[in-house]
Amino acid sequence: MELDELLNESEFRKCRGPANATPAEQLQAFSYFCEKFWYVKHPEKGRILFRLRPAQTETVNVWINERYSIVLKARQIGFSTLAAAYSFWLTYFFSDRFVVMLSRTERESVKLLSKAKYGYRFLPQWFRMRGPSQVTEHQLKMVFDNESAIESLPSSNDPARGESVYLVIVDEWAFLPNAEEAWASIEPVTDVGGRVIGLSTANGSGNFYHELWVGSQTNSNRFKGIFFPWSADGERNQDWYDSKVANMHPWQLHQEYPTFPEEAFIKSGNPVFDIQMLDDMTLMEPTRGYYHLYSDGNGEFRHSENGELHIWAMPAKECVYSIGADVSEGLSYGDYSSAHIIDARSGVIVATWHGRIEPDLFGELLAELGWWYNTALLGIENNNHGLTTLKAAQKHGYKNLYKQRRLAHVRPEATEILGWRTTATTKPLAIDELAAAMRTDTIQIYCRQTIAELRTFVRKQNGKMSGSPHDDRVISLAIANQMLKYVWLPEYRPQDKPPQNSLMWWEKHIMGSRTTKKTPIGAHNVRNQTPFG
Repeated sequence: MELDELLNESEFRKCRGPANATPAEQLQAFSYFCEKFWYVKHPEKGRILFRLRPAQTETVNVWINERYSIVLKARQIGFSTLAAAYSFWLTYFFSDRFVVMLSRTERESVKLLSKAKYGYRFLPQWFRMRGPSQVTEHQLKMVFDNESAIESLPSSNDPARGESVYLVIVDEWAFLPNAEEAWASIEPVTDVGGRVIGLSTANGSGNFYHELWVGSQTNSNRFKGIFFPWSADGERNQDWYDSKVANMHPWQLHQEYPTFPEEAFIKSGNPVFDIQMLDDMTLMEPTRGYYHLYSDGNGEFRHSENGELHIWAMPAKECVYSIGADVSEGLSYGDYSSAHIIDARSGVIVATWHGRIEPDLFGELLAELGWWYNTALLGIENNNHGLTTLKAAQKHGYKNLYKQRRLAHVRPEATEILGWRTTATTKPLAIDELAAAMRTDTIQIYCRQTIAELRTFVRKQNGKMSGSPHDDRVISLAIANQMLKYVWLPEYRPQDKPPQNSLMWWEKHIMGSRTTKKTPIGAHNVRNQTPFG
């Protein structure tokens, strides 16, 4: 073998990486291949070698290490180009790998695969001779004689049907006309070891892609989420961004060129809570588990990684607590039921419960949690199914239930109506007072999932406020914060009896026995009744 051939072989092996390469070695090999041999078409500079920017290197690292990943990005920062290069590298250097790329339309599918074809066309001749040969030339497919292939399809196709797929890449997932159906066809691939990469700019909130993204941030699904702002291409500066500000509608600017993830999904409306303040909050991982009940009022916390009860501080005897609860319909889909427990003295959120549960069972659970946390003041939203939850808690024997108050009065008086009523009047009050409590550090939030929902809670132009896709944690936290105003009132302070045989118990017992009942003057006088007539 001549020297040139030896050198070429060395270069080829550097691009492929060693056998059984570690993730770090794979990343190094891919980066070397791109920067030495892979050409891309730049809109201004023409054909250039593909030198990875830090954001792209970070992304590939996630793709290599995670089976499920979702990328939220600004427009035109080179991630479709990166996906095409990564797909080619996976199939060209490794045998028996089938990669599927899904796009919105057939035209976009052709365009995405053409990025891989472009790079392949400009590989050195010796490189193409050394690697596998392309055996099929098709607009939507590249097949190599090492039994690997890339297929680019419109999202209406079913990529999992009868195929063994190594990787599915979904490009501009938020804009697919059938995003949920596309996932339904992809999901079976993952059951047999396949991998999924989602790429997209945002397309408003409340859609399937947004739910996937929120799930990746709250650890409620399997995806690893990564975000890259408008500046991630390494060439744009503040002057460039200012020119966009001057020429685009705010919602369009936020969607196309976001600065932070939550901004990307705000198609209309403005965040209610200060995003910078939320970013500055200290996160703490909770102890996860569930409350195991032996009998009414008698249970214990048990650990479970998938538990719906998250604990930051166990009940302390000297502490006073408030609980706020938002009730869902209890269906296997839709909104969740949520509860927050706050230490009334410190303002620390000591526990949360979040999950899907029947309204009546939620009432029993809240009663048990209330007893566990020192007979906490329990505020349950009584809208819709909340009334069922309230009645269940009451029937279960829980008495320290918040009673609705006439908030419009100078001195809000309690009524006989149980629960917190969310109305056009009380909701702005609760949300605004929650924002003030957070701003003044009156309450302390360590919960990652709660902060994620606070970020996407917006006030729209008509003044109405909502979160997307869910705001149950926001509402239960706001109610718990309202309960702090009433938790010290005598009517909500349970009359705790001292433990039997304790010093206080004996003091009360002895002193009580010495107390004699005073006899009113004249109590022993007897007068004969005089009959009338």
